Amino acid sequence: EWCPPGHGDLYAALVGSGRLDALLKDGFKYMFVSNSDNLGATLDLSILTHFAKEDAPFMMECCKRTENDKKGGHLAVRNEDKQLILRESAMCADEDEKDFQDITK
Repeated sequence: EWCPPGHGDLYAALVGSGRLDALLKDGFKYMFVSNSDNLGATLDLSILTHFAKEDAPFMMECCKRTENDKKGGHLAVRNEDKQLILRESAMCADEDEKDFQDITK
């Protein structure tokens, strides 16, 4: 899937650059990722412990959207496979903009 830089392209970049293979080869199992505009983000060991115990493939911290979040991403269910995804505004068709910005959904 296409993502604007900084919004999900990290995974494709890790694979495409060969860095993911190098990290796995060096024994890394977990990665903490935060947006650069979230300077307060820290790794919570209790969340990492839960993640490891559940053997989850992916975990994302989310919060309820406010009026200030209309342009940000939101969680959505992809129609073709019912997979939960993070949908960014750049992925939204112009005709869906009003629904995309509806923070009650």
